[in-house]
Parts: sequence; C-alpha cells; structure tokens
Amino acid sequence: MKKLLLSALTLGLFCFATSSFSQELTLKIIETHKDGDVSVSFDDGEYENDSIDKLDDDDLDMGWEGEDLNIMTSFTRFQNVTIPQGENIVSAILTIYAHEDEEDEAKITVYGEATDNSEAFSETEALADRTFTTASVAWNCSDSWTMWQPYASPDLASIIQEIVDRPGWTSGNSLTLFMQGQDQGASLLDNARDFESFENIEDPDDDGDGLHHPERIPTLVITYGDVSSVNNLSNNKPYSIYPTQVENGILNIDFNSANMNEVVIYNMVGKAMLQLNVKSEANVLDVSALTSGVYMVTIKSNSESYQEKIIVK
Repeated sequence: MKKLLLSALTLGLFCFATSSFSQELTLKIIETHKDGDVSVSFDDGEYENDSIDKLDDDDLDMGWEGEDLNIMTSFTRFQNVTIPQGENIVSAILTIYAHEDEEDEAKITVYGEATDNSEAFSETEALADRTFTTASVAWNCSDSWTMWQPYASPDLASIIQEIVDRPGWTSGNSLTLFMQGQDQGASLLDNARDFESFENIEDPDDDGDGLHHPERIPTLVITYGDVSSVNNLSNNKPYSIYPTQVENGILNIDFNSANMNEVVIYNMVGKAMLQLNVKSEANVLDVSALTSGVYMVTIKSNSESYQEKIIVK
C-alpha cells in the first residue's frame, strides 16, 4: 500500500513551469444528473459481488467483507480524457479520501475497462457486463487509514496505456477503473476500505461538519508524453540532480554554488511534500515515503529559483 500523502509545508497551489513534451491531465468524477436539488454522479459506485449496490452513496467500498462473504468492487469513470490515441503514459495516480478509520488489510486489484469509450453505468447492470483490461495493478492496503485523509494508488500507467493504445481510442473518450477485492476467507475483520464518493458527506455523527467536500472527490492524474522531457528544464544550472527516475527511494542533489539554500518537492497538484534546508554541496534525499508518480523539485538560491521534474517509481 502506498503511503498517506503528507505535506511538509502549508502552501497554496501554484503554476508549474512545464515542458512542451510532457503534460499532466487531472480528471475528477463529475456530476451526471440531479436528484432534486442534489448533485449526483453515476460515474462512481460499487458492486457487491456481481451486482451494483448503489450509485448515489456518499462512500464506496473496495475489498472483502468476511462476515457477509461479499467481494466489493468499486469503480470510477472519468469523462473527457483528452489524451491522443497511442500516446506514451508516464504515470497515472488515483487519489481517494478515506471515509472511515481502518486498519485491516484489504487486498485490491485495479483494472481498467477494456473498451474504446466506457459507457455510463446503470443500477441494473452486472459486473460481468464489463470487460477488464489485461493489465492490472495490485493495491494491497496494509497501512492504517485515517478518516478524511487522502491516499494514493500505485502507478496505474500500464492500465491507462492499454486503454489509449486501443485502435478505437479517441481523445475525449471516457475510461473506467475498477478496484476489485478478493476472497480473504470468513472473518469478522473488515478487509474492505471505504472512500469518499462524488456525493461525499462529512458525517456529523463522526465529528464531521455535515458538508459536501468537492476536494475529496476521486481524482486521477495522468502524465503523458515524452519521458525524456522530465529532466533539464533549466539551463546553466548551478546543481545536478539524479536519478530523475527514482527507483530505490534515494534522490541526489549536488551543488556547485554556495548560494543554494533550499529544496522543496511538490506533487503535481502543488502540495509541498518534502523540504531540505541545504547544508552541504552533496545532498542525499530519502523520498521513499512518496507515492509513485511525477513530482516537481524546486531548488532555490539567494536570488534565483530552478525547477526540475522527477519520476518516483
């Protein structure tokens, strides 16, 4: 299970300097209709075994209910995915918010829907009506979850790649991700993780404010394009940063100027994740707590600021 998204600083959003070769697309579950005055989306929901449970619940379950012997499969459908057919997918991270405090292990497998353009869901359909991608990603949730806090999936790039590689895929189509639990045997443990849906409400009975929180709607961030553009965004740099694709949790930053004084690593929605106050020419950063994905490294001197992208795998 990838770790909780923790911010080392309290900072607002800002605009990244981006390369012309790689791009980030942020997708959220959107409203599909109204129920009276209430905004509802049928683009996220859950299956209990093979049947749709609800399409307008304020939370979604993924995993295994050992007491009732139910496999829970949640889904998120994203519309208007403006990625060209056959484009290279660098990373794809789904961020969700916990609806309950939970610690029992949930063994999840993430799939995509193997279709050119994922259709809207209805409450009468069965899970068997949908075809899963060959590509899948294991998401074993073994860490404790804290209510109303964000959690990120492993990198789902292989799933998105299979979908956009389909001959019939067209920019602007819709895609669906399925998070399917597995049978973990009869048990009183709750081996399912609940997360906030489009219709989320912070329940007053759980010390919440009773309000809908749009920032907690499931979000998929896809980075696509030329992976080589993830490096070298600045010229004549008074530093070197390596490796730009971090696989062992260690990032190195070396300086050839005494004026460099701060390094901040941001995720792709502008939240500061790690900060280093520079004290030497050679610096080793432990980034193993970061979830898989693309990050912006901001390097500051007394008078200038530089930016680089890295990929954490």
